Amino acid sequence: MNVKRLDGRQLNYWVARSAGLKLSDQYQQPGTRHDPESGVWHPHTYNPANDWSQGGAIVSGEWYSIEDVLVEWFGPEWPHVPAVAENPLKWFMRAYVATQFGDEVEDATPFPLAPEVPATPTRSTFTPPSSTAKSMSLGWLRQFNW
Repeated sequence: MNVKRLDGRQLNYWVARSAGLKLSDQYQQPGTRHDPESGVWHPHTYNPANDWSQGGAIVSGEWYSIEDVLVEWFGPEWPHVPAVAENPLKWFMRAYVATQFGDEVEDATPFPLAPEVPATPTRSTFTPPSSTAKSMSLGWLRQFNW
């Protein structure tokens, strides 16, 4: 996959790989803060492509390499490219990935996109079937004379 097309969780995954972070095997509640000193990342807590508190540290440490890639992709007027101007952090993270892996990376989802903890119905979240669903079931059963 072309690095310029990376987005969302795939972009965050490749940024984490570029930074040498390991995927955490511990469940992280969505909204939990990412610990930059932990050496691990989790899809629910690590979002450097949209969170300046996470991506900004990468940008400040790798700025010259990132800017070189942006100049290669868009020329010296890269700050005036509308796509970059609209979402600079995302483009900085794409360029950071390119500094580590080049312009092409594997097109794979190496981690589950669904929540890791299966939702179990509880008494408070259980909703009884609607009357429409019940009536459809009865109609189906009547076809068989049950």
